Amino acid sequence: MRPSFSVTWTIARRDLAAFFASPKGMAIFFFFLILMGVFFNSFMHTFFEMQQRAPAMGGQVPTLEQMLTALFHNLHFILILIVPAITMASFSEEIKNHSIRLLHTAPIRPLHIVLGKYLAALLMMTLILVASSIFPLFTIKYGNPDVGVILSAYLGLFLLISSQLALGICISSMTKNQFLAFLFTMLALFMLLILNWLAPNLSGGGLLEDVLKYLASMQHLENLMKGMITVKDIFYFVCFASFFLFFTNVVLDSQRWR
Repeated sequence: MRPSFSVTWTIARRDLAAFFASPKGMAIFFFFLILMGVFFNSFMHTFFEMQQRAPAMGGQVPTLEQMLTALFHNLHFILILIVPAITMASFSEEIKNHSIRLLHTAPIRPLHIVLGKYLAALLMMTLILVASSIFPLFTIKYGNPDVGVILSAYLGLFLLISSQLALGICISSMTKNQFLAFLFTMLALFMLLILNWLAPNLSGGGLLEDVLKYLASMQHLENLMKGMITVKDIFYFVCFASFFLFFTNVVLDSQRWR
């Protein structure tokens, strides 16, 4: 049997090459950057207008950090569409085409398959994040934002994406229909986004409300967006991703014996 990392990397490299060889992969890449560019342009125009009007109105001008934080929060909504589009075919397409049987009969563990596909999706999104850094770099060159806050926000986005991809891959492993995988992943990510606001109505207060708020991704992302890197927030995203990768491994292992 080949070394674990070699097997994982082979699967990841195959899937990553397939991403960029298909129109879907390139469309996702440019769709994300174009939307981020539109938001960045809009926020910059608003920032300059408020800066010009502030002396006459006697108000305070929002900082560049606040403008960038608002931009990163909008990316959270974009990811609800981007992440399901990337993960929906991770396993559902393999199951539909019965090519998953080749992986099941190969001398590799299900965990290698899961990690390989997860690594491919994570590398794809990491490349997109790196390409999107041109926008905050623009503010650093022509402004004076707090670089620490920007780096913390990008760490938060990376951790958020890591957890979202694990959830999306898990859902993809349970269906052979790509559209259903996309729809249920998008719905799950949206529920995690608004869970913090729904918690008081769903629980009626008490311990259950605290648990639901802790499960909401927005609460943990908010701290990182403000430049506050805490162990509990990083622990949340790592545990979230680990749980769904483990569950995906269980689902894949059960399919091997059917």
